[in-house]
Amino acid sequence: MLLKYSGKIIYSIIILAVGFVLLKFSNKMLEKWKNREKSSVIPFNQKRIDTLAALFKSIVKYSIYFIMIVLILENFNVSIKTILAVAGIGGLAIGFGAQSLIRDVIAGLFLIIEDQLSVGDYVTIDGRSGIVKEMGIKTIKIQDYNGSVHIIPNGSIGAITNWSRHNSKAIVDVKLNTKMSYDEVSQKLKEVFEEIEKEFEDDIVTPPQILGIVDTNWIEYTLRIVTETKPLKHWDVEREMRKKIIEKLFLN
Repeated sequence: MLLKYSGKIIYSIIILAVGFVLLKFSNKMLEKWKNREKSSVIPFNQKRIDTLAALFKSIVKYSIYFIMIVLILENFNVSIKTILAVAGIGGLAIGFGAQSLIRDVIAGLFLIIEDQLSVGDYVTIDGRSGIVKEMGIKTIKIQDYNGSVHIIPNGSIGAITNWSRHNSKAIVDVKLNTKMSYDEVSQKLKEVFEEIEKEFEDDIVTPPQILGIVDTNWIEYTLRIVTETKPLKHWDVEREMRKKIIEKLFLN
């Protein structure tokens, strides 16, 4: 029995070997293309390049897998037409399953064509926030700050907030005792602002400023400080500003 099918088994192994070699070769070529585009004299958007490379890898991978399966089945005299005919019996059930797949693929293509997000962007998708690690034709993977990776079908994506496309705003609220003079506090905060501007001169778009008093009661009042930063740099600016404010106002 084994001898009878030995030729077909060997041929199938060859198909698998060739398929995986082609897959490895295509991935290598895509990496070369990606690196060449990034180092070009007139470089394309680097995040866009990563996104397109990931999409092409996904398309090539599934295409090679499909071709390998078809060739192996035909090698064992299993007609694809016969399989499709048999599948037609359960076509209704398969159709419902295929609807989900088609929806995911179409949604994924529109995400990339419309450039709604790219690999490396920090996004919030339906309440889940994280960095886009991978975009495929069926799913998108985002990794949050805890390291958890969320795999989201493209077709189920609703509202998207992309935090990486436009400048961010650093907002720091400072609670102060009503006995502390507003003018004295403002003067000390200006010193903090000067230090922050020097430290983050490449990240700050507009100088920090006191927006004003946003809350007050008989014990304390709250000052709000705002500054515009480059995308996603507001967290670093906020952390350092809070540290310097504590040192300047409360530890001196």
